[in-house]
Amino acid sequence: MLAIKFKPMSNNLKKFVVSLKDRTKRKETGLFIAEGYKICEELLASSLSTEFVVLSANAREQSIELAKAFHRKGIDVYLARRSQFVQLCETETPQDILAVVRYSNEPPKIDYPIIVLDGISDPGNLGTIIRTADWFGYRTIVTSPDSVDKYNPKVIRGSMGSFFRVNVIQNRQLSDFIGAKKKEAKIFAGTLSGKIPLSQISFPKKSIVIFGNESRGIRPEILSFADFEFKIEGKGFAESLNVAISAGIVLYKYFLSQNESK
Repeated sequence: MLAIKFKPMSNNLKKFVVSLKDRTKRKETGLFIAEGYKICEELLASSLSTEFVVLSANAREQSIELAKAFHRKGIDVYLARRSQFVQLCETETPQDILAVVRYSNEPPKIDYPIIVLDGISDPGNLGTIIRTADWFGYRTIVTSPDSVDKYNPKVIRGSMGSFFRVNVIQNRQLSDFIGAKKKEAKIFAGTLSGKIPLSQISFPKKSIVIFGNESRGIRPEILSFADFEFKIEGKGFAESLNVAISAGIVLYKYFLSQNESK
C-alpha cells in the first residue's frame, strides 16, 4: 500500500526524462538516468544529487519502500502509469523505479591502477569494466573523447551500482594524460600482438593499463607510450577476447601482483 501519495507524472515530465537518453541533452542539462532498484539503492547511499524519482504504478513493495526513502530526504517522487514508465526505459523488460540524477561536481580523484580506455564504443563493455574495477577495489578509469558517454543509461545499468564508487574521467586527450604520468608510472598495453605473456607480468602499484577499441585496438600514437606490450594467452580459435573480459583478466592479475608483493 502507498502510505504516501506520490505526484502523478505529467506527459511533459515524461518527455523530459525520455530526452535524457540523448547525450547532447544530458550534457546540456547536466542530468542523467539511473534505472533499476539496485542502482537507485546505491544512488541513495551516494553523494550524488538526485533531482527526482519515478516509480511505476505496478511497482514491487521493495521499490515502493525505496521511493519512500528518497521522499523522506525531500526528493520528489512521481508515480507513472506502466505505459508511461516503459517509455522512459530502454530495456525490453524494465524494472519499476528510476531516478534522474545530477552530474557530479566533485573533482575526480586519481588512484592507481589507472585503467585507460581508448575508443571504447560499447556501453555494455564500459559498464562491465566499471563493475569489474569496483569488485577489485580499483577507482580510476580514464576514457578518450571518442569513447561512449559514461552517463549513457546502458553504462549505468551495466555497472550495477558500481558507477557511484568508481571515478570515470572522460573526454581526456590520452596522449597528454599518459604523457604526464609516464615519469611516475609504468605503462602497459594489452594487444593481440604483444610479445610478453600476461602470466609473466608483475604489475607495480603505480600502473596504467591501456585497452583499445573493440575492433581496431589501441591507436598507434597511444600505444607508443607503453613500456610493456602484453597479450593474454589462450589455446582456442576465437579471433579475440571481448575487451571487458580482457580487462577483468588483467585486473585480476594486477590484484595477484599486489598480494604477492606484500
